[in-house]
Amino acid sequence: MLPDSRILKLRQQHRKTITEQRSSGGMGINCLVLGGGGREYAIAWRLARSDFASNIDVVPGNAGLALFARVPDFSPRDIARLEQHVAAARIDLAIVGPDDLVADGLADTLRRTAIAVVGPSREAAKIEWSKTFAKELMREAGVPTARWESFSDAAAAREALDRWKGAVVVKADGLALGKGVTVCRSTEEARTALGSPPTNSGPVVFEELLEGEEASLQALVDGETVVALPPARDHKRLGDGDTGPNTGGMGAVSPTSVIADEDAQRTADELIAPVARALVARGTPFRGVIFAGVMKTRDGYRVLEYNARFGDPEAEVTLPRIGGDFAKLMLALGEGRLAEYVREYPLRTSQRAFVDVVLCAEGYPYAPKTGAPISGLDRLPEGVYAFHGATRAEPGGGFVVGGGRVVHIVAGGATVDEARERAYIGAEAVQFEGKFYRSDIARGEVAVV
Repeated sequence: MLPDSRILKLRQQHRKTITEQRSSGGMGINCLVLGGGGREYAIAWRLARSDFASNIDVVPGNAGLALFARVPDFSPRDIARLEQHVAAARIDLAIVGPDDLVADGLADTLRRTAIAVVGPSREAAKIEWSKTFAKELMREAGVPTARWESFSDAAAAREALDRWKGAVVVKADGLALGKGVTVCRSTEEARTALGSPPTNSGPVVFEELLEGEEASLQALVDGETVVALPPARDHKRLGDGDTGPNTGGMGAVSPTSVIADEDAQRTADELIAPVARALVARGTPFRGVIFAGVMKTRDGYRVLEYNARFGDPEAEVTLPRIGGDFAKLMLALGEGRLAEYVREYPLRTSQRAFVDVVLCAEGYPYAPKTGAPISGLDRLPEGVYAFHGATRAEPGGGFVVGGGRVVHIVAGGATVDEARERAYIGAEAVQFEGKFYRSDIARGEVAVV
């Protein structure tokens, strides 16, 4: 029996052959995006603006994506069907979007088909699906972070509350759709958090409550090569003024005064590159996107956590700012030649600002009410976009609410102030029963040019 490395090499040689045979249908590549929310819409939208992308498939996708991409009807967890589609559609590049698919090791499966894959191995993705592992790696790599302690379960954490006293951040030590973090100002609030999902059903991490301003720093990572993307600022809490429960994200803005564009690479070299090198040293090099949630404190930047993929809603405001051919950039990353590519084509960042206002369904983030017809998507001003997050197609045409974060209204402008104003005009134009959104997205960033 041939060794795995030999089989992979043969598959790669075969794939080069079928790519050349396909050239009569176009000079570009066939792309596959895995996922179906606003982030995956943003990725596909950006690929669609690349001359190098011939076809774009999104699995499972959403109703809005079908307007400009192919949306095959199968689950990305149906591995046999996925491998069949990769072969039949002659896919060259796959980008894995959501945290659960990343944590499931879908990138490992796709790499065995010998295509280029943007997404880390399951082991490298542990920086997201195990907060304890991420904290240990930060300590090993010398990355500044908050004081922390991990526990096997909520009961063990409850016993430690007397040691922590007062304010503490309680985190579920696993994936929680962005909702596994509770900021507790008192011991009693911490007890309540430990008795509520998702922190009551698995390992728990306590973290020192830091004071400062948060930002999102994403970087393309290929082994020890780290290329920063334009920073952004997310708005996690449900209500205006950062009140209410955490959500998957109520909106975002880029650029941000918390980390200036010109400081992005230096900051990534300090906060992301050390863990990238540590993963290489452990024999689990990272290939994909590392997202660092960062707090700017009086003592400098501190990493709150890492994600192992593009952020959502950060992708919706950062990807429109990336210049050059996005498909070529992603292919270089997926093939493990990012350093070579950016030497020849340095990453360019647009000076335009982008703001994302998320329109949510009644009941989100708990039990969103679905099925309401959506109107106004065809009446958005020029330069204002509807990035579908959770929509379904109506049999007779049109769209209905399909989940909690329904539509991301994304707008650009010469300044954050202009982009914000246009995004809110778009948010008012789109209507569905029970719609709500925050009115203060990017309000603190209007001075950023």
